[in-house]
Amino acid sequence: MKYLKWKLHDASGISGTHPVETIAAMGGRASTSEYVDGDGYRIAYLWEDVDISLLDSAWDITEVTEAQALTFCQAIWEDAEVLPDGRISGPVPEDIE
Repeated sequence: MKYLKWKLHDASGISGTHPVETIAAMGGRASTSEYVDGDGYRIAYLWEDVDISLLDSAWDITEVTEAQALTFCQAIWEDAEVLPDGRISGPVPEDIE
C-alpha cells in the first residue's frame, strides 16, 4: 500500500472531489481516510500501484511515506496509529445513547 495526500477539489476548483474513480479506471484501488486538514488536504490509501503522475493535472496529489501520513493524521488526532493492514486508526466514536 502507498499513502497519498490530495487536495479536496479538482483543478477546476470543484470542492469535495477526489481521484478514486479515476484511479479505479486506471486499474487501481484507492480509499480515503477520515483525516482532512484545515487547508483541505486528505490522506488516502493506494492499494495497487498506479502512476499517480497521470493524475497531477487534475488533482493536487502527492505520494507520502507512512511516517508522513501518520504525522499528518496525528496533527488532527494525536492518538492516531498505523493499523496492521496499513490504514491509520481514527477516533473512537462516542457512544450514542
